[in-house]
Amino acid sequence: MKRISRFTASILAIVLLIGLDQVTKKLAQAYLLGKNTISVIGDFFVLLYATNRGGFLSFGSDANGWLWWMFFVVLPILVLILLSIYIVLKKREDGYYLSFWVFVISGGVGNLIDRILYGEVIDFMHLNFGIFKTGVFNVADLYLNVFALLVLLLYFIRIKKDGTDSHVDSFFS
Repeated sequence: MKRISRFTASILAIVLLIGLDQVTKKLAQAYLLGKNTISVIGDFFVLLYATNRGGFLSFGSDANGWLWWMFFVVLPILVLILLSIYIVLKKREDGYYLSFWVFVISGGVGNLIDRILYGEVIDFMHLNFGIFKTGVFNVADLYLNVFALLVLLLYFIRIKKDGTDSHVDSFFS
């Protein structure tokens, strides 16, 4: 049996993760819309239906017309395309970069689908750590957070390996 490349596996992972995000949003719409908050783990983890026209913590949700479209649809599409071109041309077989790419593309496209089809993103999960509470989020947002954690992890691995942070400029080279 022929082994698939890391790149092909990454493409398959992206498709699977986007599908999972979209299915969970449809389930939230079907089972949470118009319902009260559902406690999963006490007050720590609850499910509730919410929509968000903006970005992180509703940033930019009041923007309208072309400004909203440019900031929340066109700009993310351009960033995802440019990142994809970089990965395909420069880092196609690098496990770190492919992992980054899988999570940022899956999260970005998952939320872009909602913005393009509905003009807002469907959110349905909330965490309460006592003094710290998250906003309401979705599975695509989880992917974007995993992406951020992976970037930080690689950054700290490189600092430890090099013994300095002087390579910040070449982080993505």
